[in-house]
Amino acid sequence: MMRVRKLGLQPLLLSIAILALAAGVVNAQDPTPAPDPEVKEGEMEDRGVFNPRLAIANLVAYQDEHVEFAASIATWITIGTILLILALILFIFSEIQAVLVVRDQDFRRTMLKQSYMDEGASLDELIDYENKTMAPRPIISLFAVCLMYIGLACIFYPLCDILNVVGLPSAPCVLIVTFGSFFTVICIASFWMFVCWSCTRSWAALVFLAISLTGQLLLPTGNPLLLLLWLVISLGGGVGYFYWAPELYRDRERPSWLQTVGDFTISTDVQTILDSLRDKAEVDAEQLKRSVRAKAGLADSKATV
Repeated sequence: MMRVRKLGLQPLLLSIAILALAAGVVNAQDPTPAPDPEVKEGEMEDRGVFNPRLAIANLVAYQDEHVEFAASIATWITIGTILLILALILFIFSEIQAVLVVRDQDFRRTMLKQSYMDEGASLDELIDYENKTMAPRPIISLFAVCLMYIGLACIFYPLCDILNVVGLPSAPCVLIVTFGSFFTVICIASFWMFVCWSCTRSWAALVFLAISLTGQLLLPTGNPLLLLLWLVISLGGGVGYFYWAPELYRDRERPSWLQTVGDFTISTDVQTILDSLRDKAEVDAEQLKRSVRAKAGLADSKATV
């Protein structure tokens, strides 16, 4: 049977092992690990004090005897990485499309305010097109965030097996996979919201950046109280800035520092969600047809000349 180091998976396994050992040491309440039936006798010397070097050496010896162990870890990480990449692409695409619509609306609002543009049927048609484009955006972005969570959970899952092999308590690993993935997703999503909206909503983008950076600073501590406090403050601040404060200025001009990032209301009616997705698909298909016809007409005109 082909050995793991021939498959080139040993460096990957060692990297995951270091992360697992760090997580286990931080979260373990009992410094003396329970004996593991999978580990041979005499492998874990000096059980009173945890030795990371010895644990990694034992892990390497274990994976030499169980080739499928490293293959399973590589499979979980590969699946998680693919899901995470797909989720990021979907999320960024959804938000960039919303940014383009909002920028067009800002420009048109300025033109109307300065009397460079008049309202008419064409403007109503454009507004209807933008509404259909933006309607499914909350559902698409939320689905992408859920997909990110699943991908990160797949990536973190092998930590539990590694902690179990080296003899550290694996119970905290369940919390790492569930809550760790949840907090990490918030940091990732808020960071990419900052990137997407920084060009047109600078103040709102700074709010997303503050949420992401504070989360990235607190997440490595593994302190549940700090993370829970951060979550409450972030969610409360986000709801207050993006929903509650704009309502206060509904009938008057908002200050420059108070910015929105488009409507993010999520409908609970399944039929409404399906209708919005269908309308968006029809609008995108029509826009694609127009682009193809425009390019074909341009090519014909060049050929005629």
